[in-house]
Amino acid sequence: MKKIYDAVLRALEEMDIHFDYDQENEVFDYRLSTELTTYRQRLVPLEEQELLLAITNFPIMVPEDKRFLMNSLLNKLNHSLILGHYVMDPEDGEISFRVSCPVDDGAINKTIVLVAIGNSITTIDKHLPELLAAIGNLPTTAPALSSNKSMAYA
Repeated sequence: MKKIYDAVLRALEEMDIHFDYDQENEVFDYRLSTELTTYRQRLVPLEEQELLLAITNFPIMVPEDKRFLMNSLLNKLNHSLILGHYVMDPEDGEISFRVSCPVDDGAINKTIVLVAIGNSITTIDKHLPELLAAIGNLPTTAPALSSNKSMAYA
């Protein structure tokens, strides 16, 4: 039985989040919008490891000449976080934020799914202006991607 998968499926459906499900990789994939921008988010139920992994991608890529500076900033931000961490792909400069929620003995519910989703979006929105400023001369909001659900996290 896939307890984490079932809980994620129920939570996304109850929140009316339209998603794609990649059966081969077992990943829920969708977009969420905030007042600042739209993010791509993936939820990965890892049944064997008893984890729910949330990966949220930024709608921007860091130019190669700014990646060293961005790595320093991400390192600084990571030291101040209690839950989750930033990573940057060294090949293309894509930034993502990752949160792992332990799910002992399959004990998962909508609240845990909301924590994984909400913590990611709230944390990124909090740091987005600073991250954009580090790249230089970009607007204070990133260009929005097409979205299928708008969420408000305070």
